[in-house]
Amino acid sequence: MKIFLLAIIAATFTSCTSLPDPRSPVQGSAEHAVRLLEQSAARAGRPWRRLERVEVAFEGEWTRIVQKLQPELVNAEFRKSSREVYQPRLKRVEQIHTGPRGSKTVRRTPTSIEVSFTEYCVTSETEKDAAALVADAYTIFVFGADYLLARGKNWCFWPCMQRQEIHGDPCDLIFGVLNPGIGRSGEDQVIAWISQRDRRLRRVQFTLNGLASTVGADVDVTFDDFQPGPNGTEWPRHFLETVRRPLTVKAHEWRMTSLTANRARGS
Repeated sequence: MKIFLLAIIAATFTSCTSLPDPRSPVQGSAEHAVRLLEQSAARAGRPWRRLERVEVAFEGEWTRIVQKLQPELVNAEFRKSSREVYQPRLKRVEQIHTGPRGSKTVRRTPTSIEVSFTEYCVTSETEKDAAALVADAYTIFVFGADYLLARGKNWCFWPCMQRQEIHGDPCDLIFGVLNPGIGRSGEDQVIAWISQRDRRLRRVQFTLNGLASTVGADVDVTFDDFQPGPNGTEWPRHFLETVRRPLTVKAHEWRMTSLTANRARGS
């Protein structure tokens, strides 16, 4: 099995990604970048700014190679489906994952992370790092550009020398920094792909500095099947995650199966 896995990895390394590297230094228009993120957040209904509580459910599948390469991060035996509650005003996330081996519960605040499985509480710092990374990353996936505006800084519009598109949809690319980073990382870099046609956020690339085994890697998640939601919002329902560096491989594909949202007072 180990020889087979190494053969897969070696074969995958020969296929290089054409996507830009989030760690690359970029100089461009900061004002233009923020304006595009604002337009994208407005297109989605500004869910991070306007909503008090969002509950979502997801169903998905992990690829076998990623399960082998990053078992702590993936936890595939416990993460086939999930119910997740986000409270933007409190910056609090609760995730209840379920899978063939039982359930995994994660409670995340800006200063704490609690993780428990069906029969025990987690004390391993590695598993806590992985859970914090996942909780913060999914907050980006759910709230999109509105969350990036609230969390990020040093936004910069990249004047592309070549056309960047997703399935025929040309995109503007916005680079930025999250500090603190995703999970318990000190800092991560991010690229937001914003459609030139309708200003939807179509893809997010980001580094994975919050887990020792993923430092130096970056992944992206592509969004589609956008549907209207409550309180004048709009949400992607289909998500595709791909590892881009150090190798290019499909990691995870999932769907949002339900969503409820309550508007915050005064918003």
